[in-house]
Amino acid sequence: MPTRFNNTEVTQHWQNVLICWGDKYSNEQVNKLAAQIALNDPDCVKTVLLTDVIRHGVNPSIEQKLIPDFYLKPEMRTSGCHAKLCMFEQNLLDAALPAIFVDLDTMVFGRLGRLLGELKSEQHLMMLPGRGRFRALRRFYSRIFSGRKFGRANSSVVVFHPQNWQSVASTFRSKIEDGMKLKGEYMITDDRYLAWYAQQHLQLVSTSHVVKFGTEFVLPAAWMSKIKGRLPWVEKRRSNLLAITFPGTSFEPSEIVHLTKNMTLKDDRGRPLIWDDATIGSVKNKIQCYLNVS
Repeated sequence: MPTRFNNTEVTQHWQNVLICWGDKYSNEQVNKLAAQIALNDPDCVKTVLLTDVIRHGVNPSIEQKLIPDFYLKPEMRTSGCHAKLCMFEQNLLDAALPAIFVDLDTMVFGRLGRLLGELKSEQHLMMLPGRGRFRALRRFYSRIFSGRKFGRANSSVVVFHPQNWQSVASTFRSKIEDGMKLKGEYMITDDRYLAWYAQQHLQLVSTSHVVKFGTEFVLPAAWMSKIKGRLPWVEKRRSNLLAITFPGTSFEPSEIVHLTKNMTLKDDRGRPLIWDDATIGSVKNKIQCYLNVS
């Protein structure tokens, strides 16, 4: 993993992982995200698209691999997104290269490979913070309660070394083959399963590097979001973000592209997004440039 000598970071090559099934995302979206990631980080030497069908129109530089049929069952492709666990299957990724997976509804502005330098070891796995955050106490609970209590995380971004995490897929397959259903505390979604499985070696991606759009910019009241946006340390942190991801359906880039100054958009809990400079700050211009709007 990256080390520092005389305060100089030594980088390493890595592979970008994207996953696509169905027709929600176009070839153009896949190509744009892959190009943006590579443009910002020359150490990204490979992009692998795990897909349900070979997609004609995807850039030839993107290596397409078919998702195993096991993950293409209808119940795996619902809102639980269990099909994403295919990234841990043997022989799909280059085991010699560390991997960074990002959801296709992610905007990348910086050098994602920096996340690899945050991993404590090659045996650790990194995800985005989930609701309720992740605390050391949760890890302790997970240990003493045999996994019945565990810290949550979000799988919109996953950083890992493939050769050390192939057991995620094999264990998941075994549970399904033994008759376990996709419900309950840790089987209900891909990110809960992954957080549960990796609990003792789980790290969270820093909000100084990557944020979920709704969590970062939308608070219960508009005035709260505006106050947060004016805090100098928040603005500084946001200006250095590597990426913003848009999980869920409340705020999608396809909706944001049509917003104009001071327009309001509400999420599924009624929280308002105010599209203005006071709330969004300098990131507003980055998002508009990414979406090619003025």
